Amino acid sequence: MDWMILVKVLASILTFAGALAVVLGLPGTFLAWLGVFIYALISRFADISAWMLLGTFIGCSVIELADNLLSSILVKRFGASKGSMLMAWLGGVGGAIVGGAIGGIGGFLGSALFSLVGAFSGSYAAVYLWERHHHNRPHSESSRAAFGTVVGRLLGMFVKLGWIGWLVSLIW
Repeated sequence: MDWMILVKVLASILTFAGALAVVLGLPGTFLAWLGVFIYALISRFADISAWMLLGTFIGCSVIELADNLLSSILVKRFGASKGSMLMAWLGGVGGAIVGGAIGGIGGFLGSALFSLVGAFSGSYAAVYLWERHHHNRPHSESSRAAFGTVVGRLLGMFVKLGWIGWLVSLIW
């Protein structure tokens, strides 16, 4: 087997780990970029130039910023308070950890699936409780704000996963 194929596979595994991080609500685009960076270094910039690396790094920064802006716009559009963004992130991370621990009984696949479910349900619950109890909003407004947070998180996740898919295509 050609050693460059092994390097491509290992770099792709790193980019897929970045995609998993994105699903869990973490900035995985930079982890995915690290896979591209390692591949470029090992291949001595044969397929990916230093300028392309710089451009993709800047692109990762723009994508992360766009994700946050998209989430903020949707949170405001659905009537959530500014503190809801922080609560959505905290609830998402906490939900992913709890979901992963519960799903761990079913092995890796169960842990990954329950982490994803936990991340979204944790975000929803945290924002709902924040709006309902901290801002004394009625059920309908609190659930609308929580729903907007989840929609923003989903859209941001799809944008990031599309970017990571493109980064994987650079390796292959």
